[in-house]
Amino acid sequence: MASIARRVRVRQIRLCTGALVALSDRPLTLKFIKALRERPFGRGLLNLLTGYNRAYVTLAGANAAIRSADELGHEHPKYTQLNLSMSENARLSDYPALFHMQPLLPSLRTVFDFGGNVGNLLYCYSRHLALPDDLIWTVYDLPNNLKTGATIACEKGERRLRFTGQFDEANGADLFIACGSMHYFEEPLPDMIAKLTRLPRHVLINRTPLVDGPPVATIQDAEFWRIACKLHNRDNLIAQFNKLGYDLMDMWSIDESSVIVVCYPDRSARSYSGLFFRLRGTM
Repeated sequence: MASIARRVRVRQIRLCTGALVALSDRPLTLKFIKALRERPFGRGLLNLLTGYNRAYVTLAGANAAIRSADELGHEHPKYTQLNLSMSENARLSDYPALFHMQPLLPSLRTVFDFGGNVGNLLYCYSRHLALPDDLIWTVYDLPNNLKTGATIACEKGERRLRFTGQFDEANGADLFIACGSMHYFEEPLPDMIAKLTRLPRHVLINRTPLVDGPPVATIQDAEFWRIACKLHNRDNLIAQFNKLGYDLMDMWSIDESSVIVVCYPDRSARSYSGLFFRLRGTM
C-alpha cells in the first residue's frame, strides 16, 4: 500500500508542477504565483502541491527531499544508457567544445572529465577530432559509473580512458572538462579547482544551467529518476575563475536544454550555457 500511495503522490506532484510551469508563462498567472509564494499560507499550499519539485536554498536540501525515493539518480542504469546513447552523435552544444579543443590537440596529453559518467565524451569527440593515441582521458564520477565505464572501455578496446574517484588527479591537466556536471555539485567549481596543487591549463564548461540571480537548487524529475541540481550565478562563476587566474575566452548559450524551477520561473535557467577559460600565461 505504501508503494502505491507513493506512486500516486509522485503522479500528483508531476501533474501539479507541469500545470504550474505552463501557467507561469502567462504574465497575470505569474504575478499571482509570485504574490502567493510570498505569503506563508500561499507558500505552504504551493509546497504541498509541488512536493519535492520546488526551490531549495542548498543542493543538500534538494537531495534530502528525494533521498527516500527508489530511483538511483545518476547511477540509474537507464540514465547511464541514455547518456551513452546520446554520445553516439554530436549535439549542437558539442560543436563549440570541439572548436576550442581543436587548437589544443598538438599539446593535448591529459584530459580530466569531471562527472564524465562512463566516458561518453571521449567516444563522441573521437569521431570528430584526431585525439592523440597517447592521450590520457581521466573520468571522475560515482563508483558504479566508474565500474561500468571501465567495463565498456575494455569491451571497446579503448585504452585512453582512465576512471577515478579522486579529484586531485585533475592536477595540472591540459584540459579540465565539466560537461553537464557542474550543476550537480554544491561547491562552486572554481573553489574546487583552487584546491589543486597545479591548476589545469584550460577549463571547458558545457551544458550547465546558469542564472543571473541568486543561486538556487531544485529537482530534475524524469520518468525513471530524480536528480537534485544547483543553478549557479553566471557572473560570480566568471569572477571566481578570473580571481583564480583564468581568462574567459568564450561563452555560448545552449537552447536545447533548460531547468525550470517550479513557481520560480524568474529564477530558472531557460537555456544552458558553455564557457571556455584559459589559465593566464598559457598558450
